[in-house]
This record gives sequence, structure tokens and C-alpha cells, in this order.
Amino acid sequence: MDVVKRVSAEIEKVSAIEGLKLIRPKVFPDERGFFSESYNAEEWRTKLAFGEQFVQDNHSFSKFGVVRGLHAQKGMGKLVTVAVGAIYDVAVDVRQGSPTFGKWHGVLLDAREKTFFWIPDGFLHGFQCLSEGGAHVIYKCSAAYDPKTEFGITPLDEKIGIAWPLQDKTKWIISEKDANSPKFATLSQ
Repeated sequence: MDVVKRVSAEIEKVSAIEGLKLIRPKVFPDERGFFSESYNAEEWRTKLAFGEQFVQDNHSFSKFGVVRGLHAQKGMGKLVTVAVGAIYDVAVDVRQGSPTFGKWHGVLLDAREKTFFWIPDGFLHGFQCLSEGGAHVIYKCSAAYDPKTEFGITPLDEKIGIAWPLQDKTKWIISEKDANSPKFATLSQ
């Protein structure tokens, strides 16, 4: 019996910062709901030239207004998507010697579109929850969690200047750890 694959994802490179990618899986809606193959290692490797190996999946829930980040771990890339709700997802280039060192890129990720945001090693990651009911964020990681190689900066850093969509800071929920993380200037190039 031949199995016909109806799955076809698309990949888009973020032109402003090398290494960042958006991956859009195909969604098949019908009267019952929808079907989408969210990840297929072989297809992504052969058709999209995306051969990352993943060793850990994480799932977080954030309430409306939560700002998480900006975090990174040496050797870890993240493939981020949203299962429920919507977030503004941000990557900041902290690769030493990169022409875009200190630059950031943000993208809206939501459950309707099911887009993935690939954030490779060498980038800080953070997001702001935009949905009233909160957001379930799923991310595949290319390395296992290791607190010894984890680092970050505050998402409030003026030098980076992230334009968070929810501008009313009275609605923000940010952990003390994230708010008090070092400034970008501590990551000298």
C-alpha cells in the first residue's frame, strides 16, 4: 500500500538577521476541525534543508501581559510555536562578531497560524503574551537544559529597545529574576 504524503511546510528566512527562520506547516481544515503535521524531521531535512536535531520539548503557559526573557543557553537552539493563544516572540542576536549583534527581530505567533520560529544558538529569546486567556507555548530544544550555561538580559533594556506590543506596562507581569537580569552592555562584543 502506498502512503501519499499530503504534508508540505514552507520555510522563510528572516532577511534582517541571518539564522532566524519562520516555518509554516500546512493546515488541513474541514467540518471536524483541522489536521496539521506540526513536525516531520525527514521532510524538514530534505525539503526545507532544516536538519536540526532536537533532544527536549518544553511547554509553558503564560497569562495575559506576561513578559518572559530574555534568556539563552550556550549550544541551544529553540523551535517555538503556540498551541493556544498568541504571543509576540523575540530573538536578540548575541553572536560575537555578528554584523547584527544586539539587533532584535519580533514575530507574532498564534494558535491559528501555527507558525514556528527557529531561534538558533547565539540568540536571546523572550516573548510577551497577548491573548486574554493566556498562551500555551511549545518549544523544541536542540540541547538539554543546563543551568551552568544559561544567561540572559532584562527584557526592559533600553539599549535593545524591544517594541513590545502591549505598551501599558501596568498590565505586564514579569518575574523579579527577569526584571533584574543584567543589561545588554554586560554582553560586550
